[in-house]
Amino acid sequence: MQARWVSTIALALLIAPALLIAGCSGGATPTPTVGPGYLAAATAFDGAYVQWKAAITGKTTPGEFAGPAATYAAALSDFDDAISSLGATGQTATDIASLVSADKVVIADLGTVSAQTAGTFARWGQQLTADGAKAILAGRVVRADLALPQASGQ
Repeated sequence: MQARWVSTIALALLIAPALLIAGCSGGATPTPTVGPGYLAAATAFDGAYVQWKAAITGKTTPGEFAGPAATYAAALSDFDDAISSLGATGQTATDIASLVSADKVVIADLGTVSAQTAGTFARWGQQLTADGAKAILAGRVVRADLALPQASGQ
């Protein structure tokens, strides 16, 4: 039974960040530099996801996730800082702010991994996945605002 919930957690923890990348990577007429700037930030963040995935693959305890979660949260924060400073205006600026707000919830989730126990770890993974899905939706809106293509894997 424990192996099953560990597998479920591992799957959820691999899916949530993948969904975040899908929401962050790659539709209104924005300031010409906003779209390329967004894509550059998303590309850098994609590398952080690859590192996160490699770091947590096969890990089964909150303690094993703490370091990679902190690194991944920092990368997400860097992404948010980058897209917040692009100079977007109007609805695009509002939608970027919504994405950053959704990402902050994910960052907060990642920050609580070390407080999890064997009994709460699965629920934590589910919450991370749910909050990640909200961030993905916000990222899709921003991509639509910027007339950017869907991220690969969506």
